[in-house]
Amino acid sequence: MKIQDSTMKTTGRIAAIPLAVALALGSVTTQASQKATGAENTLQQAKINKTATKKTEHKKKSSLISQHKQVVKEAADAFTATETALLALHNKQAKHAQAALEIASGNLHLLLARDPALSLVPIDVNVEIIEGVHDLKTIKKLQDELEDLIDDKRFQDARPIIDSLVDELRVTTVYLPLATYPATIDSIAPLVDAGKWAEAEEKLVALLDTFVLDEEITPLAIIRAEEKINKAFQIEYSADFSKDKDKNQISQLIKEARQHIKIAEALGYASEYEYKPLYDDIDELKKAIGTNGFKGEWAKIKQSMSSLKNKVIHPRD
Repeated sequence: MKIQDSTMKTTGRIAAIPLAVALALGSVTTQASQKATGAENTLQQAKINKTATKKTEHKKKSSLISQHKQVVKEAADAFTATETALLALHNKQAKHAQAALEIASGNLHLLLARDPALSLVPIDVNVEIIEGVHDLKTIKKLQDELEDLIDDKRFQDARPIIDSLVDELRVTTVYLPLATYPATIDSIAPLVDAGKWAEAEEKLVALLDTFVLDEEITPLAIIRAEEKINKAFQIEYSADFSKDKDKNQISQLIKEARQHIKIAEALGYASEYEYKPLYDDIDELKKAIGTNGFKGEWAKIKQSMSSLKNKVIHPRD
């Protein structure tokens, strides 16, 4: 009996252990399942939230773009109306002048009502690509000729050479000065009513002279250098460095990029010392061909190029 009791107890313990384990495992499995389900739900919710956020951001962005386009259109319409008013004043057409001034005034006051802090509104953008000389030997030859002409004070003869040493992307933006424009437009209407044509016309011409021009210049040589660097990166990304062909191609592209940078420097875009970081980065990039550091060096040179372009575009900053 004792043995039986002992066996029963032992059996009881043995039976109890798997049951406890089973219960524990069941609990763990249930918890794990709950956690997994919870994680899936969280992940799914995160995806939904991310999608919703993207949609919201897209809507906001679309709305802002739409609003910006409307602002630009209304400002441009105001400018067109101003030109119409000026022509009408010149021809002494009072009704036409007043109607045009009212359109201009209405548009401008509407813009100010929407955003009282708005001061400058772009109304026109002009993009020019001016391709000049981009060969170092030719540039050097022209520089020597230019120096001789300037030494002899033959400035007019020097102008064509100076023009040929321009190789750039030029973006010119015209801004309407919203802070002062509406008040001036409003002050012209009484002059028209009083028949003071000359004074009204003079004031309108002076107003048109208050438009702000902003010119941004980017050397084409730097753009060409960027293209070479980007192409080198694309090749390096999938290159087989067991073959010299890929390595040589990347090396050649980097060499060509350096040459384009030299051209930008020779043409006088930015100061000489501002090119040194770029040359240093080019050298480091070349050393990094076929290594894990190439991507990092590529990012550095992209930043250096961006910095140089910014100095050319905004030399006073």
